[in-house]
Amino acid sequence: MTSLLDVWRAVDPEARMVSGSVARLGDPARGVFRTRTAAPHLPPAVDGELLVVDGSLIRGRQLDALLSTLDAAELRPVGLVVAGLSGPTRPEPVESSLPIFLSGRTVTQLTDAVAAYLRDEQGHLLRLSTELRLAAAEAALADPDPAAPAGLVATRMRRGVAVIADGELRALHPRPAGRALAARFAATHARMLTGGSRTESSRRTRDGLWLLERRVRAGAAAWLFDDLPFARVDEVAADALGVTLRALLRRSPAPRPASRPATRAAPAPPDDRIAATLLAVARSNGRIAPAARALGVHRNTVLYRLRAARAEQGLDPRRAEDALRILAEAERRQA
Repeated sequence: MTSLLDVWRAVDPEARMVSGSVARLGDPARGVFRTRTAAPHLPPAVDGELLVVDGSLIRGRQLDALLSTLDAAELRPVGLVVAGLSGPTRPEPVESSLPIFLSGRTVTQLTDAVAAYLRDEQGHLLRLSTELRLAAAEAALADPDPAAPAGLVATRMRRGVAVIADGELRALHPRPAGRALAARFAATHARMLTGGSRTESSRRTRDGLWLLERRVRAGAAAWLFDDLPFARVDEVAADALGVTLRALLRRSPAPRPASRPATRAAPAPPDDRIAATLLAVARSNGRIAPAARALGVHRNTVLYRLRAARAEQGLDPRRAEDALRILAEAERRQA
């Protein structure tokens, strides 16, 4: 059975869900039909199909007017996608149990992609698995750190990804616009490691965070996390990441050299500059160059501030556990 969630995540994960019950995302999608015209020229009613509507039909109108039209025509789609919408033209969400998505893709692109996926779901998943395994292997060859393939999967799948090995968080990548979820994961990962059932690969926490776990080896696992349930493409992505991590984490990690105290006390920059630098490096997953660009300073300035922070506070955002702490504190300050 192919669910609406499977179709959404495989075809257009950038589409924004603006209404509907999460439970109804598991309803089966039996087909797709589209319309570029309003009533009475709507397609015939077929239960369980995904309806794709041209966004031009609702410009200047509310989504509830479209829902009223569907009800009058006795259409019962499994979900509704409004196509061709972007930027300020997007309508406001409405209260409805019907899952409604807003997409920037065209009606033709969406219907063709959905139909192709429904015709050959297994073929699509196999191609995705091959693509992700090759890309993750290339990322690991370029940078033999678990953060590299984990970041690639997070970007490709638009899900949060974390890697934990031997009680240490080796990588944490929030999905786009999902840093609050990363902080929530950071705050609960110790509890997940030390307690609870380890037999379930996918589950939901009490605070609504969905988790998908893949054991890599004894004491090491990859986690996908989000505030929405996972689809088959996410299972494939977790498996592909696990293959690469299994090779990277086969050997025990080398012990990290102890930090040496500075021989000369350098003049410390203002605390707010150090705090901004620590946060920028943590958000860049320990990368200096992207953090320097975000701050608008030279990379040597970033390195200097990191040395000062390490000497004064014992913090280094290039260490995963310190990055977690910095991100969590930043989220608490913003709350």
